[in-house]
Amino acid sequence: MDGLFHRHTKPGTAPGTLAGRAPVPDEALDFTLVEYSADDVEVLKGVEVDECRFHLGTPGHTWIDVAGRPNSEMLRDLGMAFNLHPLALEDVFHAHQRSKLDLYEGQGFIVLNDPAYEDCQLHSRQVSIFFGENYVISFHDHKGDIFKPVRKRLQTVGSRLRIFGVDYLVYALIDLVVDRKFPLIEALSGHLEELEDEALDHPTKETLAHIHQARRALVAFHRIQWAERETVLAVMRPDVPFIMPETRTYLRDCFDHAVAVLDLVESYREMANGLMELYLMDSSNRMGEVMKTMAVITVFFLPLSFLAGVYGMNFDRADGNMPELGWKYGYEFFWGSVVIIVTSIFIWVKRKHWI
Repeated sequence: MDGLFHRHTKPGTAPGTLAGRAPVPDEALDFTLVEYSADDVEVLKGVEVDECRFHLGTPGHTWIDVAGRPNSEMLRDLGMAFNLHPLALEDVFHAHQRSKLDLYEGQGFIVLNDPAYEDCQLHSRQVSIFFGENYVISFHDHKGDIFKPVRKRLQTVGSRLRIFGVDYLVYALIDLVVDRKFPLIEALSGHLEELEDEALDHPTKETLAHIHQARRALVAFHRIQWAERETVLAVMRPDVPFIMPETRTYLRDCFDHAVAVLDLVESYREMANGLMELYLMDSSNRMGEVMKTMAVITVFFLPLSFLAGVYGMNFDRADGNMPELGWKYGYEFFWGSVVIIVTSIFIWVKRKHWI
């Protein structure tokens, strides 16, 4: 992930304070407003806050999508314009929040996560959804138009999104965020397969580093998905306002998808752990082969070193202490003994299947 997230708000700071976040390079926001009913739909891009506020007071269903990370002043103005709870605004401001559902008076607030996997790292990207009786306001950190498929469905005549209430729109947004994790898992699995082939073929120190990065990414992914599964389950509770019983049926399907993602993440996390064990086992085997080769060399040269040591002793041959040294064929006898010893050792080692 982006590393550990550090909040710089001082202890004792009042709740809802929009401060203590590192500056964001591009904090310009993109607003997309959708006003829809069963008979008509209107999509406006690049609108101003005042126009969004006007549509919130109309009888139709209103969806405002905000792309980008707002600064404190901008977010404070949005909170006042859209009547958003300060504690929820604080979660939008700081981002990197755990997926959850919070209920305030006349308003619900959902936090989800839409991570990206780039350069062997998992980058956390928050999606925040406010919903009330006839409106939905969504925030997402990245400028990409991630909700374009939902907006396209809204423009289709006879779509359930236009027939049902805003609770079905909330379900559609949650479902899209959950389903966007399946392509992410495919990218992770493809990377793990490449690492597996590399670990089996010619592993290097870079292979170990990449395996470790993949393990960290999967641990972070598991933590994200576990919380998100619990969030979807929380939205399904009967006491959640504005969520109709017929929409809970579709939320159950979304919950199944969240569970499926979590199962896949757990499987690939075990696979990453197995890759680490495979790399360590391969390193141990290569070290064992080196030690085996050194041991075989030692076996061959140890008796030869013994012979050389014996006949290298400085005893006086004139006194008969080492008669072989005065023998005419002593030198040939030594090398003949060497050949016989080496050949015998080779045959013995071969029969033991040590080489």
